[in-house]
Amino acid sequence: MGLELLTKTLETFRTVDEELGLFASSILLGLPAGVLMDLLRLLRKLLPHHVIFLACEDIFYLICLSFLILCYTSAFGGGEFRVYYIIGCLLGLMLYYITIGAFLMKCSDLILKPVHWIWDHFVCICIKLKLSFVKCAKKSGLEKKNLQNSLPNPSQKVYNKNSRKKYAQNQKKAGKSHAERNKL
Repeated sequence: MGLELLTKTLETFRTVDEELGLFASSILLGLPAGVLMDLLRLLRKLLPHHVIFLACEDIFYLICLSFLILCYTSAFGGGEFRVYYIIGCLLGLMLYYITIGAFLMKCSDLILKPVHWIWDHFVCICIKLKLSFVKCAKKSGLEKKNLQNSLPNPSQKVYNKNSRKKYAQNQKKAGKSHAERNKL
């Protein structure tokens, strides 16, 4: 009796019907993988970005896909991984991509066309504003330079040499006249 129980728990053979059911359900596993792929494609259409971010998105997608297959293996496959799970998932992903995904991407193009038109006009207005600010800043910079050139040197502004000499000469003249008054 103990030997029979041990061989039953170690035995992992499935019937052909069970294997085909697992393969068919792994094809259905391609649907959420396709939805995630379409979300990333929509994000790429909406906000074009650098190659590094595209690579990060692809790595994120592969991690999510492997996690999806891992969960499927744990829930339906009894923790046993089979290669046909991946084959079924990829087949389901291709079916989704050809049918529902193609339709959704055409719809997203129609929806995103006005969004892109608004975005392009917004960017155009921002560029024009930037150019006008730059032009204004350059003009004010030139005016500042012209003003600085027209101002006297800092040494001539307050207590410069010329005014000191004139002040000293005025004091001498004033001093002489005052001394002359005292002598009288």
